[in-house]
Amino acid sequence: MAMNELNDHLDERVTIYLAIESTDLKPSALTDRLGACPDREWVIGAPRGKTGKRWECHGWVVETTVRSEEVGGQSASKLIPVAMERFERRVGPFAKAISELDSAQKYVVLTILAEHIPGIECSHSFLDLVSTIGGTFQIDL
Repeated sequence: MAMNELNDHLDERVTIYLAIESTDLKPSALTDRLGACPDREWVIGAPRGKTGKRWECHGWVVETTVRSEEVGGQSASKLIPVAMERFERRVGPFAKAISELDSAQKYVVLTILAEHIPGIECSHSFLDLVSTIGGTFQIDL
């Protein structure tokens, strides 16, 4: 890869996160049931950023981010499969337990920050994981 091509992609990144929201299940209960610690969590009534609003539900989030500078300056299109594989390894062990959270809203979100909009190809194993989890799959470009 040419040096100028490497520099073009230094700020690109791909994030995949799983968010679970519930009015019944507090983050500590989710942590206990899933056997995993979140990267972020909040409870009903907690401040929602700097907006002055408050959360109307409990939240529990695990997140996987891959930055181009971590993998030799690769573009976002090359980061997507890396992020998906890392997300599968992280969330796969408790995906079945997530699927059993009937009263919770579940979201898997793929967020891409890139200079050019990449093509997105999902492996069978990633789609199977999203299907097992249930809920929605969202893409944010």
